[in-house]
Amino acid sequence: MNDKLNLIIAIAAATIVMGLLTIFVIYFIIIYRKKQRDFEWQKEVFKQALLQTEIEIKEQTLSDISRELHDNLGQVASLIKINLNLALPEIPEENSGKITESLDLLKQLIQDIRSLSVSLKGENLARFGLVKMIEKDIVRYQSIGELKIDFHVTGDLPNFDKSTEIFLYRMTQEIFNNILKHAKSTQVEVKMSYTNSIFQLSINDNGIGFELASRKQGSGIINLKQRCEMIGAEFNIQSELNQGTTINIDKKIEL
Repeated sequence: MNDKLNLIIAIAAATIVMGLLTIFVIYFIIIYRKKQRDFEWQKEVFKQALLQTEIEIKEQTLSDISRELHDNLGQVASLIKINLNLALPEIPEENSGKITESLDLLKQLIQDIRSLSVSLKGENLARFGLVKMIEKDIVRYQSIGELKIDFHVTGDLPNFDKSTEIFLYRMTQEIFNNILKHAKSTQVEVKMSYTNSIFQLSINDNGIGFELASRKQGSGIINLKQRCEMIGAEFNIQSELNQGTTINIDKKIEL
């Protein structure tokens, strides 16, 4: 009888120990996973803060460059133009054509400097608005070479917060920079629409394209994806060799 009782007590004790051990293991796993989630969350917060700081530094740098272009290079070009105009009456007629041609080039240079200065300064978004700033850039892009750009806006665009508007604008500049450098396209279609609480920016070019699966993503595409993540937008790119490239940026607007 005592042996049976001892056996029962031993089994009960072993069961309790195993139960406590199981509880401890489960508790340890729960704590570990919670710490892991906290670590991942903190890492994501740090990453977002780092990206935000990086972008703010870039915006400040672009603003400084804009000011330098306007206040220094623009002013120097204007002074050269004034001096050439003053000297023109004293230039022999056979050489005046070159001076007149130089004046025309300087006029175009001054316009380009002013246009570039406006596009670099983020504060101008508040002054002109997203659509107007993109239109100004399109005029500049088309003046660079034989690139035809169609721009369509559908619906009344929402009022974006400052960061979102800056990000969207810089993303259009990044996309056009890639088109001008790599796409070898002759035609680009830009569409902006706002329907059913969804804002969509779509840019399509008829350039040489590339195979998405076989191409390592460059810094341009990575920057676009990161900016989309920061404003809660979806990024999608489609491209095929000799079939052009289409980039879509979709953002749901909370009403």
